[in-house]
Amino acid sequence: MWTLSWMQCVNEGDGGMANDRLGAGGPRRAPVIGITGNIGAGKSTVARILGERGVRVIDADRVVHDLYAAPDSALAAAVIAEFGDRIVAQDGSLDRAALGKIVFHDAAALSRLEKIVHPAVVAAVREALDGAAPQTPCAVEAIKLIESDLLTMLAAVWIVVAPAEAQLARLSAKGMPRAEAQRRLDAQATPEEKIALLRRKRGASLPVVTIENTGTLAQLRRGVRDAWQSTQDAWSKAEER
Repeated sequence: MWTLSWMQCVNEGDGGMANDRLGAGGPRRAPVIGITGNIGAGKSTVARILGERGVRVIDADRVVHDLYAAPDSALAAAVIAEFGDRIVAQDGSLDRAALGKIVFHDAAALSRLEKIVHPAVVAAVREALDGAAPQTPCAVEAIKLIESDLLTMLAAVWIVVAPAEAQLARLSAKGMPRAEAQRRLDAQATPEEKIALLRRKRGASLPVVTIENTGTLAQLRRGVRDAWQSTQDAWSKAEER
């Protein structure tokens, strides 16, 4: 068994939100971990393991879903205005499956969608973090964690990786046709590209841990435990500087 404990991260002036105070003279927020990885890599499983340990996990995909489903959703209206009636379901709601078929086959369309969606998601995640008790451990799970302004809120990033065949098998097990799964994988940045982008945006000070999801669930749990220890070690070294 292992337990979670939190240490405060030093603000090194890199734009991170992890050390912000919630109000004048208020308590510091616990550092926030970001969890990312490509489709089928297992980031949701890693997030679930953290959730079992008492971490409040904010799932960006769930945030998007809730924003789309809200009554008179401004976000859904903006996306429909951009992409037209072909993404409107029979009940008048936004058809996310139809939207996905468009954007995962067209990089320009995906970029247009992200320009609409990302600001709304970032605002909603920031609100959720601000609403958490100051010392509540939090994590943000998002496939476009590094590419968006979610990165500014984080004190560490975990990137979950898996072999392509394992990713394809997991997606197929969920009912996604293999050809469609392959197209979606091909449209996403590699872990190496994600890390390079992260370093350009946040420099070398932000702790980054790669978690390999190549074996059993028990092995993944050990990987999460090791990632936790590695992250806390990095925060401890930052405090000493």
